Amino acid sequence: MTDEPQYAVEATQTSVAILEALVNATGPIGVTEVANTVGVSKSVAHNHLSTLRAAGYVVKRAEKYEASLRPLALGERTRDGLSFYQAAEQQLDNLATATGETTTLFVLEETSGVPVSISEPEDGWSTPFHAGERLPLHVNAMGKALLASLPSDRVESILDETELIAPTDATIVDQDELAEELRRIRDDGIAFCRGEQYEGIIGVAAPLPDVSGNRVAALGIAGPVERLNGRYLREDITGQVLSTTKSIQVALTSN
Repeated sequence: MTDEPQYAVEATQTSVAILEALVNATGPIGVTEVANTVGVSKSVAHNHLSTLRAAGYVVKRAEKYEASLRPLALGERTRDGLSFYQAAEQQLDNLATATGETTTLFVLEETSGVPVSISEPEDGWSTPFHAGERLPLHVNAMGKALLASLPSDRVESILDETELIAPTDATIVDQDELAEELRRIRDDGIAFCRGEQYEGIIGVAAPLPDVSGNRVAALGIAGPVERLNGRYLREDITGQVLSTTKSIQVALTSN
């Protein structure tokens, strides 16, 4: 049975669209701008804004509206409930400090990879994505490590539901080629991304399988090819990623 709604709840869709419009705005916006952005009447926009405000998801300032920080609290409470996050948080920061590179921790959510935590050292690469954002699995090292952790039938199911978009010319969009890449990752225990999501950005990641019930996670490093290349990438960075994932696994099994 598909999880797609047979009859989508239009009011819910409108509320979500309004909340996303407020998040994307550069500052507080008025009812008219909200209505124009979402494509509803001013009265409908006002009703939804009032409802969202009463629930604590919207703040009103001088007759204009902006998103509140309530979703942040919900996301952090959800993240804190993940056992692997508690074990990995400090290790992630330690890895960033030791390498001077940006480290990320991803979790699988249905057909997407979601950054649970991002640690950016002072001179590290600044990620265009944010914690909690859903990203395609086939375009980066963390996503490919997540896919490689799954049984083949689950991978097939995910890919059947996924449009293999190509952010760059290097992105793998052929299912057979991607399947071969995943087999290599399973054999080697390490995933690489070479400019497949962002041009000039290299990623390396290792999976953290079976860490929290049905949750599958992956930890990795990403940065510009000018820094992540050659022996430094193949040996030093890869070795530290694998070592960190093993340390997290030990911490999880010892609890």
